[in-house]
Amino acid sequence: MGMRSAKQANRRYFRQAYRSGQHGWEVEQPLPYAVDFLRRLKHLVPVARLLDVGCGEGRHAIAAALMDFKVTAIDYELLALRRARQFAKRRRAKGITFRKADVLRLTFSESCFDIVLDYGCLHHQKKSDWLAYKGNIVRVLRPRGFYVLSVFSRAFPLFHGSRRPWHIAQGAYRRYFTRRDILELFGREFEVLELAEEEGKHAGFWHALMRRRGEPPSPSSASDGAHGIGLRKGENEWTSHFSSRPWKRMIPSY
Repeated sequence: MGMRSAKQANRRYFRQAYRSGQHGWEVEQPLPYAVDFLRRLKHLVPVARLLDVGCGEGRHAIAAALMDFKVTAIDYELLALRRARQFAKRRRAKGITFRKADVLRLTFSESCFDIVLDYGCLHHQKKSDWLAYKGNIVRVLRPRGFYVLSVFSRAFPLFHGSRRPWHIAQGAYRRYFTRRDILELFGREFEVLELAEEEGKHAGFWHALMRRRGEPPSPSSASDGAHGIGLRKGENEWTSHFSSRPWKRMIPSY
């Protein structure tokens, strides 16, 4: 299937999914692993601007806003954004900027976010679009900023028996990732702090925490997360908040 037809399939699928509300994924409860990452990042970046790409109905954007992150949430489907605003109002999550945008064509200024979160967007992008996707993420994320990613693994049920890593399933383009895919795609621009494959009831996902490579902030900016990646006083490295992990299976990032 060609690039254009895959993108068209995705748009038709998501438009219908958000119109009906019958799509098979959780609507209001955020992913526990994303919440865990955000809670610990809050210790490192107490004042942070966060971008949620492919936000859908906004469950992770809402969770971040309730932790007092300054959140911008984007999706290219207006029906998703409409539902997200409704859920945010219901949860009394204030200050979220919901915006129609395509992750492959971001128009935000350079280095304007401290954290970028992607739960379920990248694995709907064709491999030929991976570099454009990464380029947009790198451009809007500050040097030393954090990137939280969740993507399908080979164990995702819709790939059982599949001979190739992608397909059109139930009307949408999907692709699973291997550990090697993630490290090769992001390893040059990002330090992979954690990379784990989920097991058990929700098997079928890789969860990653990465940090964009670059110069550390100056001492003056380190105290203000709005002007750089700031650490709390006395925090010299991320490891103090990322030492114990709830993962069932830890995958070294090197």
